[in-house]
Amino acid sequence: MRYLLVSLFALTLVAATVFAQAPAPAPAQGAAPAGGGRGAPPPPARQPGHGTGKLVIWGDTALFDGRLNPENCLLMSRFKRGMRLGFRMTAIDGGTGETENTAVITGHLTYNSKTKGKLTVDIPMRWRGGAGPNAPAPVGYLRVPLELWTGFWVVPEDAETGMISYTMTATDSFGRTASFRIFPDVGSQTYIVD
Repeated sequence: MRYLLVSLFALTLVAATVFAQAPAPAPAQGAAPAGGGRGAPPPPARQPGHGTGKLVIWGDTALFDGRLNPENCLLMSRFKRGMRLGFRMTAIDGGTGETENTAVITGHLTYNSKTKGKLTVDIPMRWRGGAGPNAPAPVGYLRVPLELWTGFWVVPEDAETGMISYTMTATDSFGRTASFRIFPDVGSQTYIVD
């Protein structure tokens, strides 16, 4: 009996080890990429009257640390290692002044790594209005955030302190493109601090 239990235990251990070493499946569309962020689900159908003006995007950075932290979603430009630097963006159809929900926005963040030198990470942004205007507001929101795209980057432990830079680029289903960069004032830049 003891031999049978030991054999079953060993077989379970081997199976668990083999399963754990199996290659991870490819992330599904919208899954979190390795560099940070949540990924972007496919954009919705085109809206009537859109595509007549320029595509316009803008946004800011905030702490993304969960609803239990009273500083969550506060505008910030100084981040410590391990913190989630959040990006909040919006995209507007210049012809209608309405949210351009077919926009696909990607962040491009450049920082210095102590071990790898200068690195650029792409951060896909997720449109938060996909449930539609009649859906219940998500937890923590006053209404459905139809005009909001979000993404985040966790500041790595090997990041050097100092200024980082980021830009945002967008394309939409009409083939329009747009870009965003923060104001050139040194005090407006985003920094990694101790």
